[in-house]
Amino acid sequence: MNYLAHLHIAEQCGSSLLGNLAADFIRGKPENTFSPTLSDAIYLHRFVDGFIDALPEVKACRKHFPPDVYRFSAIALDITWDHFLARHWVDYHPAPLEKFVSQAELACRIPDNEPLPERFISVSQRMWQEGWILSYRELDTVGFALERMSTRTPRMAPLAGCFATIEKHYADLESAFPDIYRQTLNAAKTWCDKRTNQKMGA
Repeated sequence: MNYLAHLHIAEQCGSSLLGNLAADFIRGKPENTFSPTLSDAIYLHRFVDGFIDALPEVKACRKHFPPDVYRFSAIALDITWDHFLARHWVDYHPAPLEKFVSQAELACRIPDNEPLPERFISVSQRMWQEGWILSYRELDTVGFALERMSTRTPRMAPLAGCFATIEKHYADLESAFPDIYRQTLNAAKTWCDKRTNQKMGA
């Protein structure tokens, strides 16, 4: 899952949107550095990433990608899931996407007491200022994002080639998304409930 999905899942689980958004930029045990609220959100993000990568339905979707780009297919699909979530937002949230994004931006203001990585701060500022999330309603944005990511390092160059597969199998991926997202959202809620119960019983 990418930015929008992690923000939506965080809201649905009553978790910190900021922590879920920042998690990809943080390594190691977050509780050694961040507040309990932010740390819990980072662990939720990590759970979601691991859960969706292990789903048989996602593994089936990855099989559409040819061998030369297969290793990058999980990254490409994460961005594609955000596209489908944005495109079909009314199926998942009562508020318009524009309102959700506006509220999420406010929730993701960075407090002085959380030492978040500078790279995350820079990326998040650009994301909100340039309207990345709303732009994911357009398929071309997926291609643009993959192209941009492919230029980060020579190793990532094949990522740009994933877009042709997404276009070719668009209908299959779109039809697979609702069940994938439902399973992921339900699993995230269950994970959060168990974590809360464990803390209460500790």
